[in-house]
Amino acid sequence: MKDKYKFLVFDVDNTTTESCAQISNDMANTLNKLKEELVFISGTHASELKRMISSKLNRKHHILANTGTHYLLVFQNEEKEIHKKTLEKEEKEEIISALKKLQKEYNLLPITSEKDQIQDRDSQITFSILERNAPRESKASYDQDKTKREKFILFLKEILEEGKYGLTIGGTTSIDITKKDIEKGNSLEDFMRTHSLSKNDMLFFGDQLSPSGNDYSVIKTGIKCIKVENPEETLEILKTLL
Repeated sequence: MKDKYKFLVFDVDNTTTESCAQISNDMANTLNKLKEELVFISGTHASELKRMISSKLNRKHHILANTGTHYLLVFQNEEKEIHKKTLEKEEKEEIISALKKLQKEYNLLPITSEKDQIQDRDSQITFSILERNAPRESKASYDQDKTKREKFILFLKEILEEGKYGLTIGGTTSIDITKKDIEKGNSLEDFMRTHSLSKNDMLFFGDQLSPSGNDYSVIKTGIKCIKVENPEETLEILKTLL
């Protein structure tokens, strides 16, 4: 890859690591050696991203949690919160009420706990259909073509106030709901403004770059995007940059 970038930006689940898992030692070693700055953007909560990513890195990196609405600059032994945006209490209640109607309509009741299925991430409500901590194999096979979640999103749009929220497919079994226009693309545009960057300074890796995926909005920013199928493919590409 001949182009030079200042920042490498990564989706997390199924791009940098398997769903809910810590990055592999091989991935961590490679990321630690790269000269570019590292950015990780995900619908996942910051505490989870620190466990999955930061715990294995020994260098500065940027965590854009909850689709970029919670920005942490993380060093080896400390972190700095840059910004945190949240949903209002009434908005959370409205979203959760709609998700419970979806549960009932399609019999999507939790196996263990509702908290693991409907997750309040402050600036985002995530509905993990099989629950976030369900077996990885079950999650991987549940909705590979995304048709189930596309149907569920259409149902939710009939209930939620039109134009108020953004609904996107995330991970392997999740639907992420935020305020309207909160997408990875918007968040990365904010990030570029914060650091006086241009789109040509960044390279994005993601597995959900189809129109219904939660990485798709990054394409619209003009940032160069590389579609990967799994963390192994990401790792193979990164090793060519060393």
